[in-house]
Amino acid sequence: MKKGKVLFLLILIFSLLVGCNAAPPTSGKKNEAKSEKLSWNNKKDLKGEEITLLWVNTDGANGPRGKILKEFTKDTGIKVKELAVDYNSLYNKITTAVLSNSADIDLAEMDTIWAGQFMEGGIAYDLADTVPKEVQKKYTQSSLSSVMYKDQLAAVPFFSSTKHFYWNKELLAKAGYNSPPKTWDEFREMSKKLTKNGVYGSAWSWKQAEGLNCDFVSLVYGFGGKFFDEKGAPVFNKGGGLKALQYMVDLTQKDKTVDPASLQWSEDDVKNAFSTGKIAMMTNWEGMYPDLNDPSKSKVVDKTDVGLMPGNGDVKSAAVTGSEGISLMKDSKHKQAALEFLKWMSTKKFQLPLFKNDGMYPTTEGLYDDPDLKAADKTKTVDKVMKQFEYGQNRPNAPGYVEWADILSAEIHEALLGKKSAKVALDTAAKKIKKAIEESK
Repeated sequence: MKKGKVLFLLILIFSLLVGCNAAPPTSGKKNEAKSEKLSWNNKKDLKGEEITLLWVNTDGANGPRGKILKEFTKDTGIKVKELAVDYNSLYNKITTAVLSNSADIDLAEMDTIWAGQFMEGGIAYDLADTVPKEVQKKYTQSSLSSVMYKDQLAAVPFFSSTKHFYWNKELLAKAGYNSPPKTWDEFREMSKKLTKNGVYGSAWSWKQAEGLNCDFVSLVYGFGGKFFDEKGAPVFNKGGGLKALQYMVDLTQKDKTVDPASLQWSEDDVKNAFSTGKIAMMTNWEGMYPDLNDPSKSKVVDKTDVGLMPGNGDVKSAAVTGSEGISLMKDSKHKQAALEFLKWMSTKKFQLPLFKNDGMYPTTEGLYDDPDLKAADKTKTVDKVMKQFEYGQNRPNAPGYVEWADILSAEIHEALLGKKSAKVALDTAAKKIKKAIEESK
C-alpha cells in the first residue's frame, strides 16, 4: 500500500476512533536531519521568550499544574502559554497541528504508545543527542524506555508508571500465607485456596479494551515471552505469549478464581471491588492509595500492601509500563526555550508538586531519596513502588499500535469468554497484525 493511502487511512481512522487508545496520525514527514543545534547546558539569555505547552490539565491556571508553570517562569523568565485539555482531547489537538503544519505548539504531552508514530511521522524532535547520556542514565528505567523508539528519544520523561501487585494481607493471613506470591505458579495455587465464601482470589481489568492488553503484556514478559522477533514478525502466539494467555484462560475458565465480572471491568472497577474486601489480589497502577486507606471509600483500610509483580522461571518480575513524556515538536520555533522547560522537568520543583497533588511518581531516581518526597509519602509505599520501575516492559512501541491493540484485545477477549482456544485466538491476532504491518509499509 502506498504511503499516501496509509496517511489517508490513518486520518480516517483517527476521525472515527474514540477513547484512550486513539493516536494522532503522522504528518507524512520523516524525522529529517535537525536544522538547529540545541544545547542542554544553554548559556543564552531566554528571558521574555514564550513557549506553548499542550498537556492534560483540568484544574485550570490556578490549579497545581498552573502553579508549576508559574514557578518555571519565575526561575527562568520564560513565559508559558498553556493549552490545557482533558486526556481524550489531547489527540485531536496534536492531530490538528500536525495536519496543518502548524508551529504554534512547542511542547506536547506524549503517551508511551505514540513514541514510534511521533518519530516515524516527523512529529517530534529527536532528543537522543541533545539530552546528555549521563542525564538519561538518571531516569527510572520504566520512564526512559517508555519515550524511546529504536535509538531515538521521542520525549523527556514526564512521570514514571507501571502496573503493580496489590494484596489483602488479612485474607492471605487467614489462608495461611505470610507473604504474596513471587511466581505466577504460586499465585495460581494461592488463588485456589483464597477463593471461597464469596471471596475471589483475584480480579482484573479484562474488558475488551487497552487494560486487557496491558495485563497481557505483563504476563507475556512474566512468562519469558516477547511480542516480535528481530525481523519484526509477531511471535506472541508462541512460547511465553501462548503460556500467558493459556494461564489467563485457566484462571477464568478452569480454576474459576477470577471474579467473573473482570471481563467487563476497567482498572477503576477492579480497585473498587478490591476495596470491598472480597478480592484477595489484584494488579493495578500507582495511585491506589490513599483511597484504599480512606474509610469513606474502602473496607480494607490498613489491610493491604503493594509490591513486585510475580514472575516465572528466570524472570523475577515484569510489569507493563504506563509512563508518559513531554515531546519537543519538530516544527517548534522556540526549541531552545522549550528545551529549558524539558530540562526543568527533572527538578524537584517540578516533580515533587506532581507527586503531592497528582500522585505522579518522579522520573529521576535520585528524588526517591529526597527527605521531602519521603515526608509526602503518607502511605510509605514509594520505595515499594519504585522497585517495580526496574522491571517495566513496554507495549509494542511502533506506528500502527492502535490498530494492533484493537485486534489483540478482541482476540484475547474471545479466548477468555471460551469462544476460542488460546492458540487459535493468538494465531488469528498474529496473522491479522502481520498483514496490517505489511500493508502499512
